[in-house]
Amino acid sequence: MSISEDFLKREDLRSHLFRETWRNLIPEVFRDVPTYYDKGNAVASLGNCARWSNKFASAIHKHLPRGACVLDVCSGTHDIPLRLLALDPTLQIHAIDGSAHMLAEGQRRAGERNLTIDARVCDAHGLPFPDNSFDAVTLQFASRHLEIIKAFKEIYRVLKPGGVFCHNDMLRPASRIVEIPYLVYLRFSVWFTAMIFGSSAQSKKCVGYFANAIRHFYTPRELELLLDEVGFAGVESCDFLTGALTYHISRKPKS
Repeated sequence: MSISEDFLKREDLRSHLFRETWRNLIPEVFRDVPTYYDKGNAVASLGNCARWSNKFASAIHKHLPRGACVLDVCSGTHDIPLRLLALDPTLQIHAIDGSAHMLAEGQRRAGERNLTIDARVCDAHGLPFPDNSFDAVTLQFASRHLEIIKAFKEIYRVLKPGGVFCHNDMLRPASRIVEIPYLVYLRFSVWFTAMIFGSSAQSKKCVGYFANAIRHFYTPRELELLLDEVGFAGVESCDFLTGALTYHISRKPKS
């Protein structure tokens, strides 16, 4: 694995800009939002978030054998695990997240459906699993809050050879014509969502952060190149709104 100087510099910049937000404010946001997280996403995305997550889950499912062992990183309220188990209840799903409050809400939702998801609180940059443990690893709507090279290397480590890594997130649109109005809308939608759901003061402090995190993030093509540099192969992608929402599915080579 050899990461180019350009990606390393960009990750240093992201860490410099957002380290304090990631460390201090984001945990408070996820303490505040669990019970209305999905509703908030629906409002902010004009209803597109759930539809896109369904499409992502269906794409993942096509790559999984029955009974596959899956790890959902930054699982939050277990959105993707619950969608996958609805498609195939034989899956063995493990979930990790840095927020005990988000996981508690996810476990509540799984319990309502009589589903078992083995969840634990831990850091995505240091996964508590042996090498080559999982047939698939999924990561949705969280990379913007991570040191992404460290997280991707950990995901690569715990994947079995031939296993799939399925990543879905809001990315920086490839077109500047789309990016500028998109970031303006994102600031407004996050502010509006915080107002109507009565978010905490800490959550409201992050209104500008979410747009800034996208502005300093990666385009769909750049993320594909980063996955390749980490060591993944056979990257396939599908995007919506010229990359505003994009998923990538790639494999850890067998040899």
